[in-house]
Amino acid sequence: MAEFVSVAIDATLLTLVLALAAFGLAIIFGLVGVINMGHGAMLTLGAYFAWWGVSVLGLPFPLAVLLATLGVALVGLALEHWIIRHFYDRPFDTLLLTWAFFIVSTEVIKLVFGPDFRNIANPMSGAIEFSGLSFPTYRSLVAVISLGVIALTALIIFRTTYGIRIRALVQNREVSSLLGLNVAFTYKAVFCLGSGMAGMAGALIAPMMSIDPYIGNVFLVRSFFVVIVGGIGHLLGGTLLGSFLIGGSETLFALFSDQVVAQTIVFLLAIVVLRFRPQGVLSVK
Repeated sequence: MAEFVSVAIDATLLTLVLALAAFGLAIIFGLVGVINMGHGAMLTLGAYFAWWGVSVLGLPFPLAVLLATLGVALVGLALEHWIIRHFYDRPFDTLLLTWAFFIVSTEVIKLVFGPDFRNIANPMSGAIEFSGLSFPTYRSLVAVISLGVIALTALIIFRTTYGIRIRALVQNREVSSLLGLNVAFTYKAVFCLGSGMAGMAGALIAPMMSIDPYIGNVFLVRSFFVVIVGGIGHLLGGTLLGSFLIGGSETLFALFSDQVVAQTIVFLLAIVVLRFRPQGVLSVK
C-alpha cells in the first residue's frame, strides 16, 4: 500500500510538471492554430535564462524565473511580429517556420552557452512529511504553481471580457474583425503569452535536470501528445487530462520496465487513443 501511494504521488507530481511544460503549447496551438515546433527551444531558452540569472547576474531564483518568463516572451513576440503573423492562414508553413526557429535557436544556444551541461541548485531541497507521506518540496511547489498558472489563465480566458474576445476570435476571425476586435494585437498577445509560459516552465524545470541545448526536446513530443490527446482548445481540463494519461502512465509503466520501454508503451497508448478519438478525449464531436 505504501508503495502504491508513493507511485501515486510521483505520478501526480510528474503529471503537473508535464502540464506546466505543455501549457504554453496548448495556448498557442489551441487559440491561434499555430503548430509551434519551436516549443522545445523556448523551454530550453527559459532554462538557460534562469541559469544565467542565477549564476551570472546573481539573482534570487524567483527573479531568475521572472527573467526567463519575460525573456522568452520577448523572443516569442519578435518571432510572431517578424515572421509568424504573415502565415496564420498557412498552418503548414508555420510548422516549418517554427521548426526552423527550433534548429536556429539550438545552434545559437550552443554558440552562446556552449554544449556543456549546466546546473541550477535546487532552491528548496528536502521533502515535506505529511501523514506519513513524503512529498519532494521543490517538485511539489512546481506542481502547485502549475495548477495556479493553468487555473489563472483559464479564469482570464473564460471569465473576463478580453477572454471572451479571444474565444470569439478563435470561433470566427472574420466576424470578430468586423465587430472591431484588433485581430493582429490579439494574436500577438496570445503568442507572447504562450511563449512566456514555455519560458517559465523551462526555468522551473531546470533545477530538476541538467541543462543542455536539448533539454526542451525531452518535453516537446510529450507536450504535443498532451495537447492532442486532451483535445485542442480544452486548455484546462484537456491539458490536465492529457498530462495524466501521458505522465501518469509513464510513471506506472516505469515500475515494471526501464524508462525507454515505458515511454514507448505510453506513446503507443497515445496513438491508440488518437486512433479512436482523433479530436481528443474531451472533445464532443
